[in-house]
Amino acid sequence: MPPGIEPANVENIPTRSPPWITWLVAGLVSLAACWASTGTLAPYATTSRTPLELPCGYLANIDHFVHRQPFLMLEGAPKEYWQSAMLLRRILYPLMAWPLAETLGYEIGGVVTNVLLTLLTAGIWIGFVYRRFGLGGSIASAWLLATYPGIAYWVGLPYSYATIVPAMLLAGILLWSMAENPMTPKRLFLSSSGIGILFTAYDGLLTILVPAVCWILWRNGRGRLLPLSLLGLLWPLLLTLAVLRWGLHSGLHNTNSQSYGLIIESWARIGASWPEVWSRITELPLLTAQMFLFSNFSFLPMAFLLVFLLMHRYPGMRLHVAEEGILLATAAFFLFLNLAPNYPGWQMRGEWIARIYQPVFVVFILYLSRSLGPVALAEVNRRRLVMVTVALTVLANGWIVFGGLTVSRMSDFAYRNFYQHGEPFRYSYNLEKYGVRPLGFCRQPDP
Repeated sequence: MPPGIEPANVENIPTRSPPWITWLVAGLVSLAACWASTGTLAPYATTSRTPLELPCGYLANIDHFVHRQPFLMLEGAPKEYWQSAMLLRRILYPLMAWPLAETLGYEIGGVVTNVLLTLLTAGIWIGFVYRRFGLGGSIASAWLLATYPGIAYWVGLPYSYATIVPAMLLAGILLWSMAENPMTPKRLFLSSSGIGILFTAYDGLLTILVPAVCWILWRNGRGRLLPLSLLGLLWPLLLTLAVLRWGLHSGLHNTNSQSYGLIIESWARIGASWPEVWSRITELPLLTAQMFLFSNFSFLPMAFLLVFLLMHRYPGMRLHVAEEGILLATAAFFLFLNLAPNYPGWQMRGEWIARIYQPVFVVFILYLSRSLGPVALAEVNRRRLVMVTVALTVLANGWIVFGGLTVSRMSDFAYRNFYQHGEPFRYSYNLEKYGVRPLGFCRQPDP
C-alpha cells in the first residue's frame, strides 16, 4: 500500500441501501439555492457601484461582455468582436454552455447550464463519497453542497467561474484515485489529462491542482512518473493556447493573464526587497486567518477546523495525502502571492481577494464527510458532535444562500468578504433598489 494511505480508508463498503429520498431532498434544496441566487440576487453582480442591468431588470457583473465574447466566437460573429477577448483560454465552459445559450439565450441558457453542471457533479461526488465512506458521509456531502455559498456566488450568471465547484469536485475524485489506486503510466496519464482538461474551463485551478498532483506522486514514491503526469496536466491548456494563438490569431497577453508573470518577475528581485518582504511577514498571521475564513464563507472552514481537532488523532482520520496536497498547494500559493515584492498592475495580495483560495473547499467537505463514515463509528460521542457541527454548518450556510430573499445582512457580509471588489452593503442596497426578483420575476428597467 502506498505511503500516506491508511488501511481504514479502503474498508468503507456501504452496508445499507442508498438514501435516495435524502439525496433527492438535498438536490431540491440545492436547486432552490441556485434559483435564489439569480436575477437581481446574483451576488457576483455587486462588484461595482452601478451593476449592469439586463432585460427584465436582472443584474449582471460589469464584465458581462467580456464573458460573452467567447460565445460570439462560437456563433460565428466577426473577429473584431472576440479576437481580443481575455477569456478565450477558458473555452471549455462556452463549449458546454453554447447549446443551451443558443436555444434559451445567453443569460438564461448559461444559468441553466451552470445549474445542470452543479447538480451533475454534486451527484457524482456524492456517489463517490457513498462508495468510499458510506451512508453518513454521503448525506453530509449532499447537504453541505446543497447550501454551499460558493456555488450560489457564481451560479446565477453565465460565466466560467461557475465551473470552479464542479471542476474541484471532479478533481478531488481524481486526486483520491491517484493516491489510492495502483497507477500504470497509462492510467496516470489519463487521470492527469482529466484534471488538465478542467483547466480549460477555469485555468485558475492550475496553481492548486498541479502542485497537489506533484505532492501525491512524491509522497507515494512515484516521483519518476512526474514528467508523464505533468505532460498530462498541461497538454490540454497548451493545446488550447496554441490553437488560439496560431489558429485564431488571438492575443493571449492581457490585463487578466499578465498578473502572475509580473509576480514571478518580482520574486526574481527578492534579494533587493527584503525590507518590504519582512513587513509582509509580520502581517501574515491575521491575513492567514482572514483568508482561511473568508475564502469559504466562514462557517465551513470553522466546522472543518473543529472536526479536525476532534478527530485527527483517531485511526483513519489523519489528513489523506490528497487532502494534504490541496492544503499545501493552497498555502504555497497564498505565500507566493502575499510575500511577493512590489509589482505593477492588478494586485493579487491582501484580504480583498479571498475568492482565489476557494478551491480548498473540497478538502473541508471531504474531511467532514469522512468524519461521518464507518471509520469514525466507534467514536460515538465525537461522531455526535460532528453530526451537530455539520448540521449547524448547513443551517448557517443556508442562511447565507437564502438570505437574499429577505435582504439579510448576513448574506451581504459573507459575499462581501469573499470578494471585496465593491462597496460595503452593496448586495443589500441592490436588492432594496432593484427588488428581490430571481429568474421568472421580470420587470423592465425604467428608461
